[in-house]
Amino acid sequence: MIDRLREAWPRYRRPVRDALVIVGLLRAFVFFFVQGEQPWTFWGVDARAYWGVDLAHPYADSAVGELSNYLYSPAFAQLLAPFSALPFEVFFVLWTAVSVILLVWLVKPWPWVVPMLLLPIIYELCVGNIHFLLAAAFVVVLRAPSVWAFPLLTKITPGVGIVWHVVRRQWQALGIALGSTAAIIAVSFVLSPSAWIDWVTFLITERGQSELLVPRIALAAALVVWGARTGNAWTIAVAGWLALPVVWINAWVILLAVIRLRDPHWQPSRIDS
Repeated sequence: MIDRLREAWPRYRRPVRDALVIVGLLRAFVFFFVQGEQPWTFWGVDARAYWGVDLAHPYADSAVGELSNYLYSPAFAQLLAPFSALPFEVFFVLWTAVSVILLVWLVKPWPWVVPMLLLPIIYELCVGNIHFLLAAAFVVVLRAPSVWAFPLLTKITPGVGIVWHVVRRQWQALGIALGSTAAIIAVSFVLSPSAWIDWVTFLITERGQSELLVPRIALAAALVVWGARTGNAWTIAVAGWLALPVVWINAWVILLAVIRLRDPHWQPSRIDS
């Protein structure tokens, strides 16, 4: 059965692709103009949380799902703190420019994917979350494992992809990933120990909208284990998306990382059983 599907796929690949493009465009139109959900009317709501963080009390009144609430580690807030000296409009333009650059880089091999995911792409660019940064991170971690610190110190659970290095016995890469993350935590903690205490307390007490998080993380880990054994690096991105604390509609842009990770240039070898 599988062999027959593989033989038939080249014949139907173009019609399937065109159908998905049409579905993507229709879904975006319905969402924006029929359902009336228009993110350009509340542009920058997520980016504003990163720009205006009160480093002394970053989690005061924060809650999952609320607008412009800061939820990530103190380290990320400290990194972006200098940008608070800019007017928010300038910061958001710079933030959006980075997102667009990453978008272009991610989809360059398959530009026809853009209309398929037009809805989450537009939504993400309007609100200014970190999903494009996460997508890029999931690509480069294979060559720069220290970048694992980014998902681990922001949304945390998408870092489940680090299991890749364990399965493939890449102990040096694993050590670099964990060591870099620990070093960042140590420096950040020295700068603001109370903020770290507040963050840990927030994570323990805030249940938010993280539905089925544990089974989703388990499924994501299993996917990465299979991907590591078979040399399918794209599973890192899919697992990162699946393991998000909350899978918002704009989070689907993380799947754009699959395009780069399916490139033979990034493909690792298979592990023999």
